[in-house]
Amino acid sequence: MTPETLWQRYAAIWSQPRDARMPELVACVADDITYCDPNCTIRGRDALSDYMGGFQANVPEGRFAITSVLSHHGRMLAHWTLTGAGGKALQSGASFALVTEDGRLHSVSGFFPLAGS
Repeated sequence: MTPETLWQRYAAIWSQPRDARMPELVACVADDITYCDPNCTIRGRDALSDYMGGFQANVPEGRFAITSVLSHHGRMLAHWTLTGAGGKALQSGASFALVTEDGRLHSVSGFFPLAGS
């Protein structure tokens, strides 16, 4: 899977229902995934899936669009835009990740401004 395809698939998972998330998480992230953003630090696919469910509850029509991907030596940087109802841009940010030898995301760190910052 190309870096762009990996990030597109990973971004789409954030909008999928719980039963569809886990097979995609297995394909895109390592067994021992760590995820960190300004709101939390979590470990494991189940915890990430739960966090994604919370995101969906807070941003019901939220979708991430990957705008660019840079990669080298097992590291990736993806820039994204979060859109809401009607495709309105809500926020932009970037995510950095280390990648496993089999090409899945291992350690993901999201960067974006917190509301009110």
